[in-house]
Amino acid sequence: MRYCHNCHRLTAGEALFCSHCGASYGVKLCPSRHPNSRAAQVCSQCGSRDLSTPAPRVPLWLRPALFGASLLPAVAIALLLLLLAAAMIRELATNGQLQGQLIVLFLVLALLWFAYIHLPRFIQKALNSLWPSKKKDRH
Repeated sequence: MRYCHNCHRLTAGEALFCSHCGASYGVKLCPSRHPNSRAAQVCSQCGSRDLSTPAPRVPLWLRPALFGASLLPAVAIALLLLLLAAAMIRELATNGQLQGQLIVLFLVLALLWFAYIHLPRFIQKALNSLWPSKKKDRH
C-alpha cells in the first residue's frame, strides 16, 4: 500500500499514481511512464513535456514516525505471541492435570518410537515408503 502525502489517502498495491488525486509517488512520470526527477521539465527519455505532478515530499521529521507506524503491527503481533507463550508455560507449570496428560503423551510417543526401532528392517522400509522423503536433486 502507498500513502499519498497530497490527499492523505492509501492506494492499494505498488501503484505509480494515487488513485484518489492522481499525484505520482516521488517522481514525475511522462505518459509513457518514464521516471524523471522532481525538477524535470521535460522527460529525459522521450522528450514529452506532459509530466505528472508528484505528491509533496515527506518532511524529514515525519519519516521516523512513519517508519515506526509501519513496524507497529509486527511488534504488536510479536508481543502477543510472547504473552501467549508465557501464559502457556505458566499454565503448564501450575496445572497438575495438564502436566500428567503431557507425561502420558510423551510416554506413549516414546513407546511408539521404541516399538518402531525394534521392528524388522523390511517393515520399517514399508512404513517409510508411505511418507515419501524430499530428496534434493544433485545436478
